[in-house]
Amino acid sequence: MRSVARLPRVASAADVPAGFFYGWVIVWTVFLILLTGAGLGFYLASVILRAGVAELGLSVQAASLGPTLFFSISGLTGFLLAKKLNEVDLRWFYLAGGVLGSFTLASLRWVDTLATYYLFFSVYGISFALAGLVPGTTLVARWFDRRRPTALSLASTGLSMGGIVLTPLAAASIVDHGLAASATWMAIVWFIGIVPLALLLLRNFPSSRGLEPDGAPTPPQPRPVAGAPFAVAVRTRYFRWLCLTYGMIFMAQVGAIAHLYSMASERTDVSTAGVTVATLAATSVLARLASGIVLRWMSTKMLTTVLTVAQAGALICLSLANSRVTVLASTVFFGMSVGNLLMLQPLLLAEAFGVKEYSRIYSLNQLAGTVGVAGGPYLLGFLHDQANYQLAFVAAAAANVVGFLALLAAGPTSQAQRLWKEPAPVVGGPALAQSARA
Repeated sequence: MRSVARLPRVASAADVPAGFFYGWVIVWTVFLILLTGAGLGFYLASVILRAGVAELGLSVQAASLGPTLFFSISGLTGFLLAKKLNEVDLRWFYLAGGVLGSFTLASLRWVDTLATYYLFFSVYGISFALAGLVPGTTLVARWFDRRRPTALSLASTGLSMGGIVLTPLAAASIVDHGLAASATWMAIVWFIGIVPLALLLLRNFPSSRGLEPDGAPTPPQPRPVAGAPFAVAVRTRYFRWLCLTYGMIFMAQVGAIAHLYSMASERTDVSTAGVTVATLAATSVLARLASGIVLRWMSTKMLTTVLTVAQAGALICLSLANSRVTVLASTVFFGMSVGNLLMLQPLLLAEAFGVKEYSRIYSLNQLAGTVGVAGGPYLLGFLHDQANYQLAFVAAAAANVVGFLALLAAGPTSQAQRLWKEPAPVVGGPALAQSARA
């Protein structure tokens, strides 16, 4: 295992009772950090967009480029820095992201032009990447193997909880008091919710506590970290088609999320629109937790396939919904896939390619998905202006179908695993071995 530069250990900061697997501390720490980052980052981007229109007098088209910069730069930053995740202590990333993000949020008080508005989102995208999904899922994947689905489902639920807990508070503050008055407390919460937790509780590898993934004792001769090399993994059919899969899935998903409130308001009323957003977040949390149980008897690839089909169906339902009951029912259907498909992305990659160079493999796949994240809201907004939301949501469903077909084209996970997993020994002589291979 490659040695990494480590921060000094804080005395007794990570001590836990004997017999308790420290990996669960990692999971819940990542959960809280993602809650902070999503609540004041991912979900808050649309709130700051609306404030840019109201407070700065920007056009909707000009303001929409801010979140696009945020997601694009975040994905690119994650990819460019991913190689370093295997070389340095991951707490350095969280420290940098926590400090930079805190200063960036505090700078909202000086955002008063289109140029400073774009600069804010650009730097904030870097902060979000440094303390976001790439380092978080990398840590969880390192600490868990057999129980990885459950661990990832719990940790990634922090994203949805951030939208439930922090975003409404920040949105209300911005609406009532403005960006400048809300900047200071948001900056403080960002810092506290990331930096102390990361420095005190996170650890790079299970071996730092004398353990293997899932808590097994370290063997006398430590085994090398298993996984496919980055250069080999990214050239496989499985990886390339998975990039297209998540580019299309996220284009449909994030585009629909960005316009769900507007669509519900247009077809019903503002009260129903507010309930719709809360319903989406709550359903996403519950469905993500349930998936950890479902994955005990269903393969990751199969569950991803089922949910991709379900998301396409939910988008069609949303395109046709025109009453409070149908909008809310379609939103529940949609929420079942929203959080799960995001959680299944790192799980698919870790199963297929191992954890040796997981951070680089995941970050490149996430970069492909970022293209969809950035383009989805604009595409649905354009189609709405040209026609209506029915056409926009049907187009999102069509993009999702493309993602489904790409997922089928990727082939079985076992083909990718052959790059790095040793074949199981065959007992019974050459003839039986030949028969087994056949």
